[in-house]
Amino acid sequence: MKKQLCLLLLPLVVFACSQDSGKPADLIPEEKMTRIMLDIHLTEAAVGRTHRDVDTSRVAYREAHKLILKRHAVSDSAFKHSYDYYLAHPEKMDKIYEVVLDSLSIREAKLTPKLAQDSVTAI
Repeated sequence: MKKQLCLLLLPLVVFACSQDSGKPADLIPEEKMTRIMLDIHLTEAAVGRTHRDVDTSRVAYREAHKLILKRHAVSDSAFKHSYDYYLAHPEKMDKIYEVVLDSLSIREAKLTPKLAQDSVTAI
């Protein structure tokens, strides 16, 4: 009896597991997800610099996050599903973050000389 029950449940378990690893219907493509993640990290940095109070920064970040998703024409649920999918596939998430980090490094390199020049001018 136990053996028959196991044989009946095995396909259900296999099917359920295979569904979790599949792509969600509303998956955001890697290129677009990369642009969204870049905007999110830039926003986190800006909010962190301008709002010292934790509660205020949370509210500001939530609002900014909504605007980012709206600008990219992505629903909150599509972003969550996509983010979870990419987290479950580390090789894809690594690829996304490699581009995000490169983009942030390029922006920093462009800003560093300008900030140094501005500080010299201010003296």
